[in-house]
Amino acid sequence: MITLTIPIKISLCGPGGVGKTSLARYFTGQQFNPQEKLTVGIQHFFKKLVLDGKEISVAIWDLGGEHRFRFLAPMFLKGAKGIIYVFDLTREETFLEIEEWRKISEGVVGNVPSILVGNKADLEELKIVPYSLAREYARSKGMLEYFEVSVAKGINVNEAFIFLLKNIIERGSL
Repeated sequence: MITLTIPIKISLCGPGGVGKTSLARYFTGQQFNPQEKLTVGIQHFFKKLVLDGKEISVAIWDLGGEHRFRFLAPMFLKGAKGIIYVFDLTREETFLEIEEWRKISEGVVGNVPSILVGNKADLEELKIVPYSLAREYARSKGMLEYFEVSVAKGINVNEAFIFLLKNIIERGSL
């Protein structure tokens, strides 16, 4: 007997150049590439893992963050069980754009479990967005948590994904 498992779909939302593709690659076991190109359209990443004794499949959907790809957002978001909003800690304008992404995603999938991720935490001397501001924003918008991560150094990437997946499973949002 073959058991088919429908993957838990997680959508990565945020402006271009913030590291969404690098996050997905890292979580799915690929090496960090400092010369990662901007995503054109949509990319998909897949991972199987055991979480709390259950084998699960995860499908990560990564939409190019440039404005020219926004028309793809409804298709990209449809069916998502969780959202990871990503911004670059060294570029304030990327943090400010998260609100637009949040409104777009909530218009398509409603209030699914979500987290906020500030990427490039390893660039501490260039950091512009304070932890307290990002965390307060996440809480005020009903996001489950805020994580500062560094794909380049492997800091908190897996923890952010696992946290979101556990919440999706606990809420029975499958």
